Amino acid sequence: MSGRPTWGSAAVTGLAGFVAGLLVAALLVAGRSSPRPAEVTAPPTPSASPAVPVTVTAPVPSPATVTSIETSPPTTTTSFVEVTVEPTTSTTVTPTSTSPALPLTSGRRD
Repeated sequence: MSGRPTWGSAAVTGLAGFVAGLLVAALLVAGRSSPRPAEVTAPPTPSASPAVPVTVTAPVPSPATVTSIETSPPTTTTSFVEVTVEPTTSTTVTPTSTSPALPLTSGRRD
């Protein structure tokens, strides 16, 4: 520990400097002379002058502008559509080959 300060010694030195500063400040405040009383002078007496009416003019605001927009009611269009349905033609399919007719069975065998 030769020549190298530690945190403890730095804290002690800092605290000692702080206390010395407080002591100097206290001595300066204690040694200061008391403040001198302020010089009091009498307020000036108001002069007696007659009151004069004053006219204040301000610009007149322009009247509010109201704009109305008239809209027409929506138009309604009615359309009629005529639909004609033509009768369908039935087509008969005829087989091109003849095959022997098989009897229909229920699938049960006795």
